[in-house]
Amino acid sequence: MDAELTEEESDAVQKALRSYLSDLRMEITDTDNARYRADLRAERTALESALAKLGGGRVGEGAEPAATPGDVDAPLDGGERVVRLVRLWWRVP
Repeated sequence: MDAELTEEESDAVQKALRSYLSDLRMEITDTDNARYRADLRAERTALESALAKLGGGRVGEGAEPAATPGDVDAPLDGGERVVRLVRLWWRVP
């Protein structure tokens, strides 16, 4: 499945991921169960990677990762940047 996000949509997803990651960090800190903590850390790593791919860098960092060819389409007429996700894995309940 291909999904194209406008800059506004990408910004909103990045903001949601940063918020969730902040909460997730607290959950990791407060978790006593080592196995669950490891699962949460793996989830954090995956989400940080997704955030970096959307151009949001890692949480707490201001720098954006360098774009690679094919990551970002040319700006639209209004100068709006479109991020193209080549593959998106989404589970439908």
